Amino acid sequence: MSSSVIEQSISRSLWSRLLPWLPTFLWLCLLAVCSSDQLSAKHTSSLLWKIMHAVFPGLSYQSFIVIHFLIRKGAHFTFYGILSWLAFRSWRATLPRRTSWTFQWSGLALALTLAAAMLDEFHQTFVPSRTGSPYDVLLDMTGAIFFQILIASFSSLAMKLNVRL
Repeated sequence: MSSSVIEQSISRSLWSRLLPWLPTFLWLCLLAVCSSDQLSAKHTSSLLWKIMHAVFPGLSYQSFIVIHFLIRKGAHFTFYGILSWLAFRSWRATLPRRTSWTFQWSGLALALTLAAAMLDEFHQTFVPSRTGSPYDVLLDMTGAIFFQILIASFSSLAMKLNVRL
């Protein structure tokens, strides 16, 4: 066997192992961008206020502050839930089994999500317009756990219906 055939085989093998991680990596990059100064509450509030006030002209600024807070916290819940789902898919591809769900995949997905959430909040302590908060990590993990429960539930339902996810 020639060295170029071996190199191509190794290259394809490495690529097939890395490809399932690409969505997870890209989502982590998006979360890093969301953690920047440009997407801080200070900067998103003025744009969102203009949009909300145009759609709801009678909206008071006090009500807007509450809505803005809920949107931002909902984004934490949802974005880290999605990260958890993507990480689950990556781990499932990396550590294949004959089932559509295991505690191992969910646990590893949650561990990766926790690490990302903690690093994100730590990073925000160095951004002047942001603050790091352990409550945000808790909210992030609540979203991640919620998504893992959905994955386990749908996997269980799929097994009962004999459908492959």
